[in-house]
Amino acid sequence: MKKTLSEKKSKRMQVDLNNPYPPPPREVFFDLNNTCNAKCFFCSNSKISNRAFLDKALGFRLLKEFFDFGTREVALYATGEPFLRQDLADFVCESKRIGYEYVFISTNGILATPERAKPVLDAGLDSVKFSVNASTKLGYERVHGIDCFDAVIENIKWFHSYRKESGLSYKIYLSAVFNSRIKGEQDDLSRLISPYVDEIDYRHCSNQGGNMLENKLTEKVNSRNLLGSLKEDEYTERCPDVFVRCTVTSQGYLTACVVDYQNYLIIADLNASSIKDVWHSDEYVQFRKRHIKGNLKGIICNNCLNNCEEKSFPLSTKYAVPFGKKER
Repeated sequence: MKKTLSEKKSKRMQVDLNNPYPPPPREVFFDLNNTCNAKCFFCSNSKISNRAFLDKALGFRLLKEFFDFGTREVALYATGEPFLRQDLADFVCESKRIGYEYVFISTNGILATPERAKPVLDAGLDSVKFSVNASTKLGYERVHGIDCFDAVIENIKWFHSYRKESGLSYKIYLSAVFNSRIKGEQDDLSRLISPYVDEIDYRHCSNQGGNMLENKLTEKVNSRNLLGSLKEDEYTERCPDVFVRCTVTSQGYLTACVVDYQNYLIIADLNASSIKDVWHSDEYVQFRKRHIKGNLKGIICNNCLNNCEEKSFPLSTKYAVPFGKKER
């Protein structure tokens, strides 16, 4: 049975936040590539300088290792647009062949055309979430920095019609960020999109894991609201993601955060290590203990969770690629 977005978020928040040795991650994000074909004004992606595509052989190896370790849900995206991968369907197919119970993506929808999307859906994708942050062509271009509104809406409609035609049971979701460039468009977006999606996830703007502190200048950014995804009664003093999920970067590194745009939270290099060896490693355990004690000063998690602007340092300078710098 496919989960709703609300059910997934609830499960994510229900985790023991005092155990530095948690069970295997429930879900893992694979950043198949960290490139994006949109330029949303509130997103850090355009500032990335270390562009990369995850090696396919490495990705397949790690999919098997995570599954054998106990992970059962996999997201084939993180900081980049998954449909920029010509072999996206291969990753979905391999994930389902291995036995993953839930395989999902999030996309801006620009390249989610019938030609590209059909093989991905036929391979067994369980859900797709479209990121659309405006209800008009003008608003869309202001937010996304590209004039593709009509194409995206048509692609969403196709996903809806193909589900009926094919008999597949994948879920279709939409996320939309409240922002200053489309004030008052929420109701219009709901009317436009609701007939074609199963659920709409309205979010507040965030500082993107501490990477977009400039969002505070024009947007409402609330402390303790992870990625803007929580309602006020859900605001958290501690980040559950450190204990329940992790991300494989497009370089093959393991990071503790799905929006680690600068590789500031890299725990290990999975080109040379396995998740089994890393999950309870000294580095990861000590990092979790810092979260348990609230000792976040000096790491980017502090700026993310507390919405502050303090100097932050990477866990390892070996992997870090600050904005504007090239990978060594």
